[in-house]
Amino acid sequence: MYSFIRLKNIRCLILIFSSLTIYSLFLSCSSSVEQVFDKAELLMESHPDSSLSLLYNIDTMKLSTELEKARYALLMSMALDKNYIDMTSFKVLQPAIDYYLNNGSSTEKLRTLYYQGRIYQNKNDREEALSTLAKCIGFAARSTDSLTVARAYVAQGYLFKDFYDFQSYMNNFLKAAHIYNDLSKKTLERDCILKALNGAILLKNKVMCDSLMNICNTFNITDDIELQNLDGYRLSYVAVFGSKNKLDEYIENRRYNTRFDVNGMLNLALAYNKVDKFDDARKILDSLQNNTYDTLKFMAISVDTYEGLGKFKEALHSYKYLSHKLDSINSFIFEQKAKSLNEKHSLELKAQKEANAKSKILWCSSLAVIVLLFLVIVLLLINHNHKVKKDLVLQQAKLIELDNNRLKVEKDLAYQKSKVIQVENENLRTEGERLSLENKNLQLERDKKALEAENLCHRVEMLENESYSLKKLLDSSDEIPSEVKKAIRIRIEMLNALLAGYITDNDQYEKPYDLWVREITENTSEFMNSNRLAFQASHPQFIRYFEEHGLSIDEINYVCLYAIGLRGKEVGNYIKKRSHVNTSSAIRKKLGIDKHETNIGIYVRRLLKTL
Repeated sequence: MYSFIRLKNIRCLILIFSSLTIYSLFLSCSSSVEQVFDKAELLMESHPDSSLSLLYNIDTMKLSTELEKARYALLMSMALDKNYIDMTSFKVLQPAIDYYLNNGSSTEKLRTLYYQGRIYQNKNDREEALSTLAKCIGFAARSTDSLTVARAYVAQGYLFKDFYDFQSYMNNFLKAAHIYNDLSKKTLERDCILKALNGAILLKNKVMCDSLMNICNTFNITDDIELQNLDGYRLSYVAVFGSKNKLDEYIENRRYNTRFDVNGMLNLALAYNKVDKFDDARKILDSLQNNTYDTLKFMAISVDTYEGLGKFKEALHSYKYLSHKLDSINSFIFEQKAKSLNEKHSLELKAQKEANAKSKILWCSSLAVIVLLFLVIVLLLINHNHKVKKDLVLQQAKLIELDNNRLKVEKDLAYQKSKVIQVENENLRTEGERLSLENKNLQLERDKKALEAENLCHRVEMLENESYSLKKLLDSSDEIPSEVKKAIRIRIEMLNALLAGYITDNDQYEKPYDLWVREITENTSEFMNSNRLAFQASHPQFIRYFEEHGLSIDEINYVCLYAIGLRGKEVGNYIKKRSHVNTSSAIRKKLGIDKHETNIGIYVRRLLKTL
């Protein structure tokens, strides 16, 4: 049965140890994955390629929790986007969508919705992309990730342009530019201001264009692509708002300028049309045939160009194409506005229903609180009534109890009187027994004194024998060292004084003895050496036993204190050393004293009798 219990305990210990080991490994693995996630997020902006490499090296099969899978999905989506790898599937991001949109913080929801909107945008699902990005921006005020907010405004701005909502297009890029300015990202800020300028030009808002153009003129741009974009927008600004003479002057100053991009070249062709240089405009249009360009803008410019050159057939063809596209765009804008109005109406109805529901809940809650308060008041009144009735019953019970106690006290008094008589009789009997006991005690005291006298005689005999043996030892050997002889003489004198005191029962004989004791014992080391020498003379085998076991002189002196009858605590108090316990432990080890022998004094005194 005992072996079975031990086996069961061992199995429990093994199970606990294994569980702790597995848990520790789990924590270390989890901590390692979190460290890789943190490092990948830290490198995301400055070194997105390194971040992507770190994430690729993670074994996704080891991601155990939903949180780890969600964070990996979001970081991987961010890294792919930063490395210009456009995703058109939600396969990578889906764990983040499933977890963060329900359980994430505002920043985690913001990032997840942004990359979800980017995937919709890559799939060319512009309506879902616009709706998702709108939800994303809804978390902007509660998030600390301003950079993702700015990127959401930019992505939404491009979508507004696709929907020909140029006002929202311009506003979004202005908001993004403001955030980039706060983050000191000048290149991105300049790009957003240029896009906002393009929106203002499309809206033909001269006040906004002038304000933005003044900002653009302060730019210190060294990048060729940025210079091309800026020159193109400047030309577009002059083409829309400038006079014919100013436009002609601007074109002349930039006739040989090759920094225009495709959009800038279209603006240049538009400018040529406005200054009646149709041949130059046609040459530009012909040079752009193999490039990707804005078809509507191209057709609108070509209508004026062909008409100026007298090629009315080509102009009519371009005009028909342009009209057809504009009708389609207007129809699309109308549908979008109608859809927006319907959605707005649906949202208003939904908000109204929610408000009504909240109002009903509030009224129901208020009514429930009032009813609850009424019930509490009723219960308190009922409880108070019960308490009053209970107090009355208790008072009546107390009165009845007092009457019963009075009767009981009267009975007790009568009983006590009878008891007093009985006790007085008992006292008389006890007094006789006490006198008898005192006689017995007197006899015992006489016996005790007789025993003490006998013990005294026995102790005197022992002291006489000790004194005789020391005198005999001192007289029989001339080879005893002088310090040993001195110690023996002191012992003999002390024994003689003690014997005289015991024999005569006179304190005067014991005074020299007390004086010697104080003088000898005050010098601890001298007394311990003298004590050892005395034992060496009277019990040489006793001292030799300790020398054979490797005890030092100090340790033998320490043992001899136990030999004269001191206890461990008394030895410690006498030698006044903190290492008293360490000395005792070292002696035990050298003598090989069994661990069950708890008292070294008993061991030493027993050894003194046997050797």
